[in-house]
Amino acid sequence: HQALASVRANCWQTDWVIDLDIKGFFDNIDHEKLMLAVNKHVPENWVRMYIVRWLEMPVQLKSGVLEHRQGKGTPQGGVISPLLANLYLHYALDKWLELTNPTLKFARYADDAIIHCKNKEQAEYLLRQLNARMKLCGLELHPDKTKVVYCKDRRRRAKYEIVKFDFLGYSFQPRTTLCKKTSKLFLGFDCAISINSRKRIADKLEEIKVEKLSFRSIVGVAHYLNPMIRGWVNYYGKFRKSELMKVFQLLRKRIVRWARMRYKRYKTKLNLAYRWYERIKKQFPYLFYHWQVGLTC
Repeated sequence: HQALASVRANCWQTDWVIDLDIKGFFDNIDHEKLMLAVNKHVPENWVRMYIVRWLEMPVQLKSGVLEHRQGKGTPQGGVISPLLANLYLHYALDKWLELTNPTLKFARYADDAIIHCKNKEQAEYLLRQLNARMKLCGLELHPDKTKVVYCKDRRRRAKYEIVKFDFLGYSFQPRTTLCKKTSKLFLGFDCAISINSRKRIADKLEEIKVEKLSFRSIVGVAHYLNPMIRGWVNYYGKFRKSELMKVFQLLRKRIVRWARMRYKRYKTKLNLAYRWYERIKKQFPYLFYHWQVGLTC
């Protein structure tokens, strides 16, 4: 949330953003360059030996064939891979930006980075520099996912095709905003849960088959779902919590389906099932976690 809040505040102060994504990042990390960084921070020879072994370990494909590393790549899913990858980009990107462009503000999570620029010319120039820097480090910027974005709002009204980017599960884009002082609506540039994040939650609800849960009462369903709901709300509800309503409207439909499959009296009577749902919500307003925080639907 700290990184999101930083990006959010910086978008209000600067007009342009470079949304950076590295193509096949984990598969293209150069072992020799990575070990230069490891050697700087790890004095123990035995630790460095195990890191080298980890990097050089071949991977067995589904076909049974062993695929050798050939001097680059870290095993995805390995416990140490995220640490090594961040160490690599710390020098390949973070330190390079601090040395060459010390006034620029940026945020990075693994290979997903956001760089704030004052104007379009600066953003395009820096993007050319970044392409050259990544090639020097054995990496390549993703041609489709890397883009220059204009932070359009009520003050910044220039016409530009790309005015949206995603970062850490949130979408940053022009949004209708309520002014706290005047209670009037205006166009701001803000973040909320992204479409892809909503889809992942919808896919999770489909995976667990809420309507087919075998609990004898709605209390059991709530106890089962609440840990997941709490995680969604606590992360995606940090900014523009109301955007989660679309997710919980879908959950409501699945809970109603559960009731229709569980109770014979609602099986063929959809309206009665929805009335049951509304009655449960009034009688037990704290049953589901999202009800507790005001996301009632």
